[in-house]
Amino acid sequence: MLSPKYFIYLATGPEDRFKLDLTANPRIDAFFLQQQGFDSFQMIRPPQPLWIVEKVLRTLTPTPQDKLVRRFQKLAVPLLKELSQGVRFTLDSLPISALAPDHFFEPPSLEPFFEGRCLLLTEIPELLRDSGQNPPWDPEDWLQYAYLEGKVRREAAVSLDRIGLPYCRRCGSSKQIYEDDCFFCGNSHCLTCANCQSMGLAKSCIPLYSAPGGSRRGNGTEIKPVLDFELTPPQLRAAARLVRFWEEEAGEFLVWAVCGAGKTEVSFGIIAKALTEGARILVAIPRKDVVQELLPRFERAFPEVPVVALYGGGCNRGAAAPLTIATTHQCLRFYRCFDLIILDEGDAYPYQGSAMLQFAVRRALKPGGKLVIMTATPDNALLSKMASGKLASVTIPARPHRKPLILPELVKLELRLPAIPGSGWEPPPLVKQFLIDVRRNQRKALIFLPTIKLIEQIGPGLIQWAQSQGIRGCVIHSRIRDRELPKAGLLTGAMDFVITSTILERGITIPDLDVLVLAAENETIFDLRTLVQIAGRAGRKGEPARVLFAAKLFTKAMRESCRWIAQMNEEGYRLGYLD
Repeated sequence: MLSPKYFIYLATGPEDRFKLDLTANPRIDAFFLQQQGFDSFQMIRPPQPLWIVEKVLRTLTPTPQDKLVRRFQKLAVPLLKELSQGVRFTLDSLPISALAPDHFFEPPSLEPFFEGRCLLLTEIPELLRDSGQNPPWDPEDWLQYAYLEGKVRREAAVSLDRIGLPYCRRCGSSKQIYEDDCFFCGNSHCLTCANCQSMGLAKSCIPLYSAPGGSRRGNGTEIKPVLDFELTPPQLRAAARLVRFWEEEAGEFLVWAVCGAGKTEVSFGIIAKALTEGARILVAIPRKDVVQELLPRFERAFPEVPVVALYGGGCNRGAAAPLTIATTHQCLRFYRCFDLIILDEGDAYPYQGSAMLQFAVRRALKPGGKLVIMTATPDNALLSKMASGKLASVTIPARPHRKPLILPELVKLELRLPAIPGSGWEPPPLVKQFLIDVRRNQRKALIFLPTIKLIEQIGPGLIQWAQSQGIRGCVIHSRIRDRELPKAGLLTGAMDFVITSTILERGITIPDLDVLVLAAENETIFDLRTLVQIAGRAGRKGEPARVLFAAKLFTKAMRESCRWIAQMNEEGYRLGYLD
């Protein structure tokens, strides 16, 4: 669709009343303003892209009210000519009654399906359809009426800040913004944001509509989670601390839980408390597959509460519910919507290191709302805030089975690569023995390598040698299709080991699993948090397991990961959570 263009106008009325604004349909504004007592209308034609009209308005609005008419008549047209060269502009003055229609459509109620949203105009038709609305008029006309009533805010999706630097109002980015000849508006200086274009094209000529979320709507019914198991003592301790945070504290809260501690279930208490009070809650997760996995768990835990899941490729993206589970990318479509956001796996890709997603999550939170961050591997910023007392926190240092975390073994090993990739490679004795032990003990294994190139260099040779010993293996990385098959093979016993990249560092639970990290000295890939997550794949059911970090030299990340795991075990023993 082509972007709408906007007229700039100045309406006047008795007692020196003025309204300087913009509109895509002057008849709507004339009808609305006539009801407010305005009687005169000055409008500049032809209409222009939103960012141009916004810039003119910003120049004129600081003017004192008694000088606004004169300044509008004197400066508005020259400013437009400067921004849209070659266009002939005219200033028309007419009675507002000559422009206003005798009657106008009754606009639908905005609140049920737009509050708490932040959407491009191009996304709104889908929102209307998902919400059961099928207006016979242009959605921009209805939105103009809502804009005049103050129910929505409209602004160019990409604009210039006060010092003239471009930025995207949807994702907050000031980088990856380029200027081009725009097909949508026809202007040669239109700005486009490449940073968030996977969620729809944000441009300076496309409106971004937003409206804050409504107030809480409690129904007087106490919500209690339905669990078919009992929380463990460390889970109960953390759950109680979260409820206290909701009732008594403000800001942010950190739940530092070891891998496999059951942190999702820990959040059920605070969610139930917030739902009882009529709050809207978002469980935000970086990865789509985890959203799909968690949806049935939340539906079972809260059978009387509507739950909606939002992710790329999903349906009903316009659906609203008291409890929403969504990828962090979907937060770009919310504005001051949620009273409580639980950010799960906040250290995971793509959220970690993405200023855009961090901006989106915090904008989705209402002013005064509360943010809970749940992770097994908090970053340095969180650790620093926690150490300084600026961030309240609780740890879950033990898994439900009361067995300690598997402490990695550090072993020296320098990989020698084959002269011809994929052929003639003899695995080192350490690797051979590791796989023989896996097979002999009827276990499974993940072998991690830092790069796809390295996987392709030694993977075929390693699999070929293993086959000669009756040990079945395969390869998985981001370029391989049907990545669920190797994981399923480990679970069913069709495979003994999988050679993988860090794509399997989290989100996988396989009983009787051992782990080997090769080339662990590659600290760019195998940093502290990645190694802790990898080690967390082993011993998930409480069974004995091995974790080996093999490297030609021991890095700080390797040593620190062992220290983190040992400290969590020590805390678990100290609190009586480990046998």
